[in-house]
Amino acid sequence: MKKYADMAAEAKKTKAGRSLTPSYVKWEKEGQQIVGMFISKSEIASSTGEGTYNQYLFETDEGNVKFHLGHAADTEVGAVFAPGIVYVITYQGQEEVKGGRRVNKFDIIELGPYGE
Repeated sequence: MKKYADMAAEAKKTKAGRSLTPSYVKWEKEGQQIVGMFISKSEIASSTGEGTYNQYLFETDEGNVKFHLGHAADTEVGAVFAPGIVYVITYQGQEEVKGGRRVNKFDIIELGPYGE
């Protein structure tokens, strides 16, 4: 029986392993896009003490990515993301709302189940 360390060394050598560690995506430029399959979301406590927000995990062609959309987008679309479904998420910049606050705006398209 092969040892785990030998399996790891072989996978590294042949590049057969797939990294599950997500990279973090920061929304900075209008038109920035993620195309991938929704895996999960987690609730994160804001470091500024302003409540919580969702962090999303997606599988993309480039590997796993994580990101947040912002409270407004969480309310609008966060509840409808379904595991195994492929989405196109395009950042459309920020919009000013009441009180001088700014919110992130996105165009989100559901493509359907992965593999279809």
